[in-house]
Parts: sequence; structure tokens; C-alpha cells
Amino acid sequence: MIYGFLLLLLASFFQGSFGLGMKKYRPFSWEAFWVLFSVVGILLIPIGWTWLEVPEFMDYIRETPAEVLGLAAFCGLLWGISSILFGKAVDTVGVSLTYGVNMGISASLGSLIPLIIFGNIPVLRSFILLLVGMVIMLVGVVVITKAGLDKEKSLKTKSSPQGNAGAKAENSLSKGLIMAFLAGLGSAAMNIGFAYANKSLDIAASHGVAEINASLIPWVITLSGGFVANFVYALLMLIKNRTYRDYTAPGSGKAYVKAIVTSFVWFFALGLYAKATVMLGPIGSSVGWLAFNGLALIVSNAWGLKDGEWKGFAKPKQWLLAGNAILIVSWIVVGISNALA
Repeated sequence: MIYGFLLLLLASFFQGSFGLGMKKYRPFSWEAFWVLFSVVGILLIPIGWTWLEVPEFMDYIRETPAEVLGLAAFCGLLWGISSILFGKAVDTVGVSLTYGVNMGISASLGSLIPLIIFGNIPVLRSFILLLVGMVIMLVGVVVITKAGLDKEKSLKTKSSPQGNAGAKAENSLSKGLIMAFLAGLGSAAMNIGFAYANKSLDIAASHGVAEINASLIPWVITLSGGFVANFVYALLMLIKNRTYRDYTAPGSGKAYVKAIVTSFVWFFALGLYAKATVMLGPIGSSVGWLAFNGLALIVSNAWGLKDGEWKGFAKPKQWLLAGNAILIVSWIVVGISNALA
């Protein structure tokens, strides 16, 4: 089990880091970046990695009941829609605040709903501790969100002498928070779809495939719906704005590299998370998702600090650090909960 948490820690590092690639990718427009990210990160890398570990994975997908495939892909579609909002929220309110709101919603709903749906509720002591860990984590997210709100309030105060700048900042904050909240709902749907698609893992395991290898197959199913939403929307925007010219713009080489590296980092997080859920035991996809999001939030905040997002905001920064300390406590409680399951 300890190795499962160590793997989860590595997955969380990748999850908390990939958002860096969604900033400063000029000369690409958002849609030019997102088309490339969709093709490479959401489609090709999941399929390629799964094929390397389970060459016959398509046979096991074909054996999976159609209703499972449909529901998992639909959950992926919901995530795909929300991931568009996530990318725009990062541009609007920054990495730290977007991750805070998004992962608070995603972690709580994405871990609890699969337990209820599949009737996989652990023994009472474990379940109570899991709920306690969830509450502690949500408190940490609230504290981090307060840090973001205080920061934005300071920005508004500084910009208020400039006419409408303060009102524009307030509108941007409101829009960014709404987008981050909706993105969190979609991220929760993503883990629900992954949990449903675990039927394909069971089928592969019945054919003698190691579960830790077969754990990648549910992502191929779930992300199929996510690819459709992301790719189609970004492609339509690319055509509408004629920003396909960005692919040959001067300096685009660095943007290509950034999009591809971001794609790898993003799916490495999900792939390692899938393997960690197998190692964590029967409630791995619930305990794992909670810890995965909490740890990723700590990592993303660390990057936000390094990137200068909190420079000059001493008081909000103190709230941010306090929120991260609370998240660490929640991770410890969740770990104990899993040990008792």
C-alpha cells in the first residue's frame, strides 16, 4: 500500500504541474494549443501507452458491455466540456485559484459518488475517517480560495483609480470562479466514468493481464468522450478565428514543444493515478482521487508561488500557505482511512 501512495505522490506532482503549460504559449492562440493538446494528450498518448502495456486492449474493450462504454464515454464528454472551461479559467484567474476551486469540487464529488453508486462503502471506521479527511480538505480549499479572493481584491484596489479597471477585474474574477466551479463538476464526472470503465480492467484481468497494466484501459474508454468535446470545440474556434495560421507563425517551435510536453505530463498524471488505485485496494479510486487532487493542489500552489503569482500579496500568501498545511493534514487522514479499509 505504501508504494501505491508513493506512486500517487508522483502522479499528483504531474497533475499539479501540467497547468503551467497552459500559460504563456504564444504565438499559439488558445484554440491552436488546445487542438494539438487534444490530439496528442487526450487521444494518442493514452492509446499508445495502453497498447505498449496491453497490446490486445481493444479486444477487452469490445468485450465490455455497451452500456458501460456509453456511460463512461459520456462522463468523459462532460469532463471534456469542463476542461475547456478549466483552460480558460487558468487564463482568467491564474493557476492557484483555478486549481483550488476545481479540485475542491472534483475531489469531494469524484471520490464520494463512486463509493455510493457501486456500494463499495468501507467499514465504518474507515468511512468516517474518509469523510473527515474530505471535510478537512474542503476546509483547506476554502482557505486557499479566500487567499485568491483577497489577492483579487487587492488587485482591484490597486487598479481602481484607473476608471473601469476595478469593475473589469471583478467581472473577470466572477467569470473565472464560475468556470473553475463547472470544471470541478466535470472533473468529478471524469473519475466516475473511470470507475465505471473499470469493468474493462476486470475483463482484461480475467484473461491473465496484470491489473496494474490493465488499469490504463478505462482511461482510453473515458477519454474517448473527452477527446470529442475538446477537439471539436477547439477546431471550430480554430476555423472561425482563422488561427490555424499560428502553426506556422514565427516562434511557433517553442509552442509546439510546450503543447506536447504538457500533453505528456497531463496523461502521466492520469496513468500513474490509475496504477496507484490498483495498489491502494478496493476503495482505491475513491481514496486515491481525494488524495490525488489534494496533493496536486499543493503542487500547483507551489508552482504559483514560484511563478510570482503571489508576489506583493503578503496576507493572501499567508492564507495560501495555511490552506496547503490543512491539505497535508487531510492527506494523512485519508491515508489512515485507506489503511483501515
